[in-house]
Amino acid sequence: MNLRAIIFSSVVTAAIGAVIGLAAARIGQRDFNQLRFEGKHYEGMQNRYVLIGASVGLAVGLGQECVRQLKAERDRETE
Repeated sequence: MNLRAIIFSSVVTAAIGAVIGLAAARIGQRDFNQLRFEGKHYEGMQNRYVLIGASVGLAVGLGQECVRQLKAERDRETE
């Protein structure tokens, strides 16, 4: 398996997931320039959404590239 391709795919999808998480944190706000959270628990919500998006993106990219590499390896074995 090509480890460089797996790492690259994971990092790229993690970055995309982080951007999606950041967008999800900002979409629900009335005023985009000022963060308004009601409780102390929700003050760091924007950072958590970014981390959650990045982790999900990393996992999806890792899984997708591993499946792609294994499929290519299987196709080479059957030929």
